[in-house]
Amino acid sequence: MASLEQYVALLINFAALVIMARILTPGEIGEAVMGLAIAVVAFSAREFVTSEFLIQRRAVDAEVLRTALTLQVAVSAAIAAVLVALSGFVARFYAAPDLSFFLLLAAAAGLAEALAQPVIALLRREMGFGVLACIRTVVSLMTVLTTIALAILGFGPASFAWGMLAGALALAVLAIACSPFPARQTFRPGLEHWREVLAFGLFKGAALVVERIHETVPQLILGRLASMTSVALYNRSNALCGIPDRIIMSAFYSMAFPALASRVREGHDIDKTYLAVLTYLSVLYWPGVALISFLAPSIVEIVLGPQWSQAAPVVRILALAAIFWLPVIVTGPLLLALGRNRDAFLASLISRCLAAGILCAASLYGVTTMAFSQFVSLPLQMLIALVFVHRHVPFSLHGLLAALMPSAIVTGFSLAGPITLLALQGQENGGLPGFCAALLLAGCGWLVGLLATHHPFLAELRILLNAGRDHAHRLRQFLVALGT
Repeated sequence: MASLEQYVALLINFAALVIMARILTPGEIGEAVMGLAIAVVAFSAREFVTSEFLIQRRAVDAEVLRTALTLQVAVSAAIAAVLVALSGFVARFYAAPDLSFFLLLAAAAGLAEALAQPVIALLRREMGFGVLACIRTVVSLMTVLTTIALAILGFGPASFAWGMLAGALALAVLAIACSPFPARQTFRPGLEHWREVLAFGLFKGAALVVERIHETVPQLILGRLASMTSVALYNRSNALCGIPDRIIMSAFYSMAFPALASRVREGHDIDKTYLAVLTYLSVLYWPGVALISFLAPSIVEIVLGPQWSQAAPVVRILALAAIFWLPVIVTGPLLLALGRNRDAFLASLISRCLAAGILCAASLYGVTTMAFSQFVSLPLQMLIALVFVHRHVPFSLHGLLAALMPSAIVTGFSLAGPITLLALQGQENGGLPGFCAALLLAGCGWLVGLLATHHPFLAELRILLNAGRDHAHRLRQFLVALGT
């Protein structure tokens, strides 16, 4: 269900990416990216009072939920007030008058979203991924449809902010409706467990703030020193390279912390679990980013349109560098599941600070240099992640290489077909037909690679095939019964 939610959200957001790239200019999208980045950095501070402490708590009652809700709303209100107060200064700093109103709407959206956070944490605690999938799908649709409709009506960059506000309001309403506790019990002030919330959120909040700064500050510098168009090129290139991340990693991350925490509580061998996670993720993620790098010109033309052709080299560089990102995303949820919040914070702090410094320095020299700098920052983050995990999960280098080598071979099989097709075509961009043919060949190569290496992921494919066969059999039985 966690994966299904991510796939639906990916399709919705992908459609929005395609449509908005053709409605707004790169400069207008760049201005919206700046506003969203500022809002994201500001509201990341409320993770210091994160509601996720509810996930690892042995028991949750109405008083605990009231504490989580009170702190979320109070901190979000303070952040929103600061954002509103500074909105005029930010607009003048970037010489973008529309940014002021954009930030006002973003502040309102952040405040509305705070009402939903404790309930979302409760649903994750109970593995209620089906309910979460429904809620987030509705929210994604509300956000995207509002954004597109207002962009068509000529609202420009502000259409993104209006969409964000519509989605936040929908999230708040749906979360309140799905709360396991009556509203009259939870929607009252309460601070009885505030020390517990702060103790849990101290390191997690600091880690998330550092992560958001790493993601957004280089773009903020780029917007000030270069142009909004440069920001849009870098951001949209990252979005295209993030498609495998959204399909595989985001689905993993949404259930990783509660699932790993459950395995730790039950006393499972966490060493084998960690290496198995890397094996399964790498065979999906590595072929995805490698294929995006190889097909970058076709992807940019098909998804964004000809006005974004300058993004193709940036996409190619970023996607290839993303190969080093794999172990990093597993580190946070694993360390949190082990109760090592401090190490999770330190790992994120060290790696993100180094990466942010590298990206900020590279942003002084333009978009392409920022992309190439990922070949320095991502390997550094990977090494730091492995070092911190090794403190508590004593895997061997041989075991790590043995877990990843089959996926590397499968990746090579996946690229063999597209490379052969390119050699036969004699041109890099084969348009939509060439792109579809390359995808088909890559899929066939991937399956051949799985069989050739006897990859552990074959067991998952057999489970899926058996489940599909069972569903088809039940469907046939139902149709026969209906006919008789």
